[in-house]
Amino acid sequence: MSERQSLIARLVARIADRAWMVIAASVALGFAAAWYAVGHFAMSTNTAELLSPKLPWRIREAAFNALFRPDGPQIVIVIDGESPEQSEAAAAALAARLQTQPALFPAVRRPDAGAFWSHNGLLYTSTKDVQATMAELIKVEPLLGPMAADPSLRGLMTTLSTVLQGISAGSGSLEDMRKPIQALAVALERQHAGQPSFVSWQTVTRDTPPEPHELRHIILVTPRLQFEQLEAGKAATEAIRTAVKALQLNPEHGVRVRLTGQVRLEDEELGTLSERASLIATLAISSIVIMLWFAVRSLRLIAAILVTTFLGLIVAVAVGLFIFTRFNVISVAVIPLFVGLGIDFGIQFSVRYRAERIPGVEVRTALIESGRAMGRSLCLAATAIAAGFFAFAPTDYIGVSQLGIVAGLGMIIAVFLSLTTLPALIQRIRPPGVPGKTVSRGLARIDEFVLGHRRLVVGTGCAAAFLSLLALPLLHFDFNPIHLRSPKVESISTLIDLTRDPDQTVNTLEVLSPSLANADRLAGAFRSLPEVLSAHTLSSFIPDHQSEKIAIIADAANLLDLVLNPIAVAPPPTDAQTATSLNQTAADLDEAATSQTPASLAAHRLAVELHALAVAPPAARVAANELLIPGMARTLADIRASLQPEPISLATLPPDLVRDWLTADGRARVSVVPRGDSDDNAVLSRFVAAGAATAPTATGTAFGYWASGRAIVGAFVEAGVLSFIAIAALLLFALRRWRDVAITMAPIVLTGLLTMGTCVLIGQPLNFANIIALPLLFGIGVAFHIYFVMSWRSGGAHLLTSSLARAVFFSALATATGFGSLWASSHPGTSSMGKLLMISLLWTLVSALLFQPALMGPPRVSILGDRH
Repeated sequence: MSERQSLIARLVARIADRAWMVIAASVALGFAAAWYAVGHFAMSTNTAELLSPKLPWRIREAAFNALFRPDGPQIVIVIDGESPEQSEAAAAALAARLQTQPALFPAVRRPDAGAFWSHNGLLYTSTKDVQATMAELIKVEPLLGPMAADPSLRGLMTTLSTVLQGISAGSGSLEDMRKPIQALAVALERQHAGQPSFVSWQTVTRDTPPEPHELRHIILVTPRLQFEQLEAGKAATEAIRTAVKALQLNPEHGVRVRLTGQVRLEDEELGTLSERASLIATLAISSIVIMLWFAVRSLRLIAAILVTTFLGLIVAVAVGLFIFTRFNVISVAVIPLFVGLGIDFGIQFSVRYRAERIPGVEVRTALIESGRAMGRSLCLAATAIAAGFFAFAPTDYIGVSQLGIVAGLGMIIAVFLSLTTLPALIQRIRPPGVPGKTVSRGLARIDEFVLGHRRLVVGTGCAAAFLSLLALPLLHFDFNPIHLRSPKVESISTLIDLTRDPDQTVNTLEVLSPSLANADRLAGAFRSLPEVLSAHTLSSFIPDHQSEKIAIIADAANLLDLVLNPIAVAPPPTDAQTATSLNQTAADLDEAATSQTPASLAAHRLAVELHALAVAPPAARVAANELLIPGMARTLADIRASLQPEPISLATLPPDLVRDWLTADGRARVSVVPRGDSDDNAVLSRFVAAGAATAPTATGTAFGYWASGRAIVGAFVEAGVLSFIAIAALLLFALRRWRDVAITMAPIVLTGLLTMGTCVLIGQPLNFANIIALPLLFGIGVAFHIYFVMSWRSGGAHLLTSSLARAVFFSALATATGFGSLWASSHPGTSSMGKLLMISLLWTLVSALLFQPALMGPPRVSILGDRH
C-alpha cells in the first residue's frame, strides 16, 4: 500500500515538474473530446427504448402493438365544441387539412366519425333513448319541414311566422318556442355587435342537452417523428397548430382544440424540463462556486477545479457517445452526475493542498504531500463508485444501464484528471495555502462530544435506523409516469380529462385472444370482476335489440319523409324577399309577445334584431344567412342519415373498425376498462392484479405502467445488491479487515434508511425520476466514508476539526445546493429529484461527520504501522 502511495506521490511530482506539458496535453485532449462530442452528439427521446425489449411483457406489448397499433406513437387531437355541430365541423375541417400533408402525417383517422356512425349511431343507444329521440324529431316537425323546402333565411322566417301565427290562433304556447327564439336572438345580437356567433340547431330542436360525447371529437394523427431532435414531434405539432389557427378553431368561435398522446406527452415533458432551466442553472452554478469559495478560499483554485471538472465532463460525454453513439433521456444524466461526483475529487485534493502548503512550504512539495495523503483515498473512492455504477450494466433498465457504464468510466476519468491536470494547473497558478491552522471551538466541542459519548451517538444512529426500517413498508413507488408531469401542461391536463371518461381512458388492459369467440368468453370473465367497469371485443359493436330500434326509427322516418325530403325546393330568395320576410316575422313576434314572461321578452329581443336586419345593408343579411342556414342544412342532413340505419353484423362493420379489433388470421382483441379513478395508483394496481390473474398474457397501458414500475424497482434492487457486494469486496481487498469494511459501509446503510424514513415522514414517494438520484447519493456516501476510514487507519485524530472534514462538508454542500436547485423546477419529477438529493445529502453529512467518527473511535496505527 505504501508503495502505491509513493507511486502516486511520484506521479504528482513528475506532473509538477512538467506542468506545462501536462496542461498542453489536457488542452489537446479537451479539444479532441469536444470536437468528437459536438460532431457526434445525438440523443433519443424515445422512452420506449429505456427498458429492455426482451422482457416478457415488453415482447407481448410489441406483438400487440404490431397487430393493432402498427402506426406507432400518435398525436391525439381532442376537439370540444360548444355545440355538436361546431365540434363536428371543426374535426372534419382539421382532419381534411391534415390529410393534405401526407409527408408529415402518414395517417389521419377519425375513429368516431364516418357514414357508418352517421347512419347507425342511434342503434348504440338504449331503446328508450331511441324512442325519446324520435319523439323530439316529430315534435319539431313544424320547424323542419319549411326549412327543408326553403333552406334560406326567408324559409327560416316563414317557418317562424307560421308557428307564431298558430300560437296566436291558440294552437300552441309561446313558451314552447322560447328556446329557439332566444337562441336566434342571442346569435343575431352577437353578430350585430361584431362578436363570433353560432346557433346549434341540434340543441335548439331538442328538449335534452347534448351528451358529452356529442360535443367532443377525436382525431388520431400518426406523425413522422424526428428522434434526432430534442422534441421529435415538434414539426408535426407546429403544423397542427398552424392548421388550427388558419381554420379559426378557437374559443372565440366556440371550439377548443387540445393535443395529447404519446408524442405530445414526451415533447412537452422535455419542454417542461427546460422551463426555469436558466434559473436552475444559475442557482446551481452560483451555489457550487460559493461552496467552492468557502472550501478553498482561492479564486485560482476554484478556476482550476472547475476547469478540471469541465474537461472531465467533455471527455466522459465523448466516451459515452463513442460507446453508445447517442444518449437517451436517462443516460444524459451523466452530465449532472459527473459534476456532482467529479468535483468532489477536485475539492478533496485542493483542500488538502491548502492544508499542506503552510508558510515556508513550496507548491511542488505541497502537491506531492497532497498526492501522498489523498491519492490512495481518491483512487479507492473512485474505483468503489465506478463499481457501484457498473452494477447497473446487467439490469433490464437500459437507460440506467447505459448511465451506469458511462458514469463508471467517468469516475475513472475524473480521478485521473484530479491527479494529473489539477496538480499541473495548481503548479502553474501557485495558489496560496492556509495562513495558519485554526480550530473552531464549536467543532472541537462536537468532536469531543462524539468521541466521548460514542455509545450514545452510535445508539442514536441505530435507533433512528431501526425506526426508519419499520417505516419502510409505508414507502411506496409511484409507478404512474403521468404524476411526474405538470398538470398545467396541455397534454397532461387533456390526458387526465380523457382518463376520467370511460369511453376514452388510456388506462386499459389489452389481451390478445386466439379467436373472437374466445375473446367474448374472456370479456365475460372480466366483466364479472369488481375492479372492471367494462370489457369490449369486436362483438361489442353489434348493438342489441336492433330490430326493435330499427322499427321505431322506420316509423318516424315514414312520418318525416316528406318533411325532410320535399318534392320541390324553393329557389334562393332575392334580397328584397328576405327583407320582407324579416319584417313580417318581427311583426308576428311582437304580436305574440303579450306579457312579460321570459318567452315574451325573448320574442321582443328577436323582433328588434330582425327589424334592424331588415333595414341593414344587404351584406348584413348575407352574413346572417351564413350564420343560420348552413348549420340547419347540416342538421337536416344528419337527421336524414340517422333515419336510415341498417342491421349491423360482423360482416357490415367498417373495415377500419374491424382491423382495430380482429386480425386477418382471426385473433381478437379484448380491451378492459377499470372501475373507479384510473389515475389513482391503488385503483390501477388492484385492476392490473385482477386482470393479470384472469389473463396472464395481458398488456396495455395500465399493465405497462405497473410493469415498468416493477421492472425499474427490480433493476435498482438488483444493482443495489450487486454494487453493495462489489464495493464491499473491493474494500475488503484494499483494507484487509472486515471491521473496517463494516465501518465504511454501515454509515451508507444508515444514510439510505434515514433518507427513506424521511420520505415516509414527509409523504414523498419514490418515482421514475427521483430514483435516478440514488446512484449519485450512494456514490457520494461511499466516497466520503472511504476518506474518513482511510484517514482514521492512517492515524488521523479529531477528524471533525481536520481539513478532510472541511473538504467533505463543503463538497457535500456544493453538491446539495447545486442539485438541490432542481427543487425549483416546474417539472414535478425533477423537483422531487432535487428534494430527495437535498434530504439524502444532509443525512450523508450527519452520518459522515457524526455517526462514522463515533463508530470508528480513537485513531489507531494503520496495518502498515505508519501514522498521518
